Amino acid sequence: MPRPASPAATLDPVSTRKSRGSKKQTTGRRRNYGPTPDQIGIRKYIPNYWANWLGFVLFAFVGLSMFGWGVYYVIDATYADAVVAIGLAGALGYMVFLFGSTRLRD
Repeated sequence: MPRPASPAATLDPVSTRKSRGSKKQTTGRRRNYGPTPDQIGIRKYIPNYWANWLGFVLFAFVGLSMFGWGVYYVIDATYADAVVAIGLAGALGYMVFLFGSTRLRD
């Protein structure tokens, strides 16, 4: 007596799919969509969560004040202090950039 055909054998080969485990997913669930609005243009450098805004504002304030002290030290001709103050202002400016451009993961 012939065996009955399995359900997969009766389907069209085009409509069958591989199991989910063998498919390699590369970019996540948004792979078929465009970038989110906060990842386009100038908005990708502006913070969008309260923690990012807090770090952005605090580091910007301290960085600007350090830059001001650097200018003061240059005018006062204490160049070693000026180099340190302007270097620290640059490092704090980089932190401001990181707080502005980093996105929190959901």
